[in-house]
Order: sequence, then C-alpha cells, then structure tokens
Amino acid sequence: MLIDQARYRSGSRIEFDEVPVDGDFVWIGLSEARPAELERLAEDYFLDPLAVEDTLSGKQRPKLDEYSEQTFLLLKTVAYDPRSERVVLGDVSLYVSTTYVIAVRHGEALPLKSVRAQLEANPKKLADGSTSVVHEIVDRLVDQYMDVSAHLLEDVEQLEDSVFDDEVPSPASRLYFVKREVIEFRRAVLPLVAPLTKLAEGEVRNIDPKYAARFADVRDHLLKVIDEIEFMNDLIDAALHANAALIQVNQNGDMRKISAWVGIGAVPTMVAGIYGMNFEHMPELGWKFGYPLVLLVLAVVCGQLFRTFRRNRWL
Repeated sequence: MLIDQARYRSGSRIEFDEVPVDGDFVWIGLSEARPAELERLAEDYFLDPLAVEDTLSGKQRPKLDEYSEQTFLLLKTVAYDPRSERVVLGDVSLYVSTTYVIAVRHGEALPLKSVRAQLEANPKKLADGSTSVVHEIVDRLVDQYMDVSAHLLEDVEQLEDSVFDDEVPSPASRLYFVKREVIEFRRAVLPLVAPLTKLAEGEVRNIDPKYAARFADVRDHLLKVIDEIEFMNDLIDAALHANAALIQVNQNGDMRKISAWVGIGAVPTMVAGIYGMNFEHMPELGWKFGYPLVLLVLAVVCGQLFRTFRRNRWL
C-alpha cells in the first residue's frame, strides 16, 4: 500500500508530478506492499528482480547489495511489546539511487512517516539527497535497537533478582523465554554490522561519501547494542546456572530432612519388629516395668538422634 510519495528539490518538498531537474530526487514509501505494486515500481524504476524477490520473501538477513541501477539495503526492524514482553520483528527494504529512494516496510516496528516529517523539518540535511534519507532511516533504526535493548536488559535484571528471592517461584521458564527473545533480537541486529561497515567506508554506489563518518557513528551505536546483547545473554546463562544450583541445594536439603526423619523413625520400627516376632521366650514381656522401660529407651534414643541431626542442620 502506498503511504506517501513526493519529489524533493533543494531540501524542499514539491509536487510529485513536477518536471524533474538536476538534483531532484523522489521518495516513495510503501507499507505491506503487494507483489503487483512492486512489479509496477520495478518497471518504472528498473528495480533488480533479485532485490524485489528479497523484499517479498520477508525472510532475509540484513544485507547491502549493489546493482547496476540501484543500491539495495535490507534492514530488520525490532520493537518491544510491553504487554507480551516480546520483541516484534519486521523489515524495511530501501532501493537507493541518486534520483530516488523507495522504502518498503513490513510490520509496524518502524513507522517511516515520522522519519519523513523529521527530515522535511530539516531542509539543509534533506538537500543532500537520497543519502540523507538512508542515513536518517538507519540512524532511527539503531536508536530503536537501543530502546529495545534497554527494555530487555530491565527484564533480565528483574529475573536475575528473582532467582535469589525465596518468596518467588523458580523463574526458569521465564528465563528461557527471555533468552529466546534475546536470541531473536541478536539475529536481527548482528548481520547489520557488515552493511554499516561498507557504508562507513564511503565506497558504496549511490551513497554520498561525505556521510561515511555519520554511518561510522551509527555503526558504533550498533556495536554498543551488540555488546549489551552479549552481556544479557551471559547474564541469563549465569542466572540459569544459579537457579539450577539453588534448586539442587534445596533438593539436597529436602533429602537430608527426609533421611533424618526416616533414621529417627527406624528406631521404634526396629523395636516394634523385634517384639512383633512372637517368640515364646522373651523375658522382657514378663517384667513389670518392661513396657515403660522400652518407651523410655525409645524416647532417649530418638531424642538423641533428633539433637544430632538438628546440630548438623539436617532438621
């Protein structure tokens, strides 16, 4: 679906149908584009069929390809849903030439309408042409990565604290859930390093070399996000190991308690077993104080065992 299209001249928006002059460029924005829409654009702007196929598939990693007529940049968008505490993925395909930028978005993670409004409010930057649009979109994307990383890090730190909270049930399942989201986030972010490195080198076709330093700055922010992702991954692994160790310790404590009570209960069980064998000659059965004596012996032995186990912190 076509969202917006306009022609820009010297940083100012003009009618799309105006006669082009040198220095003009067209910015076309689409959302959830259908194959027929892309086919029409491919015919009008000579878009490479391989790039169009990548856009329609929606399953490609971030990449930068240089074709004869345009440069193709595929980006993965990521947003954090606070209700489900999940990361929501999408993608943006950019077809870039010196005379046009075609942006095709899938998903709601990175609305490009606000990017266009921000650039139109800055005619000086927009006057740099299509490269300024590419830089603004990539910069906004990495800023969004930083926001998602901050939300995930907050979730991970809360889960780490819950591992050592005796009043909270074991967070193992929640830890595995967040770990999966961090891995999904990493898959979307990590491959973008290579395209940004190319852009930072200033040798990409249809991209103004004077923006190389700006793309290098964006790459540095991306590397910071990747460091945070690796830190979160290590933190989750440490929390999982700590949680498993605590579960093992608690289970060992429960087993010690069970063993201690079984040991205490074994004494009266043994005595009952002996006197339940119904032998004909058992002198104690004829004693006047036999029964109280047996009870006293049982109480003393069981009490001593209880003290011993308690002293050793088994009970």
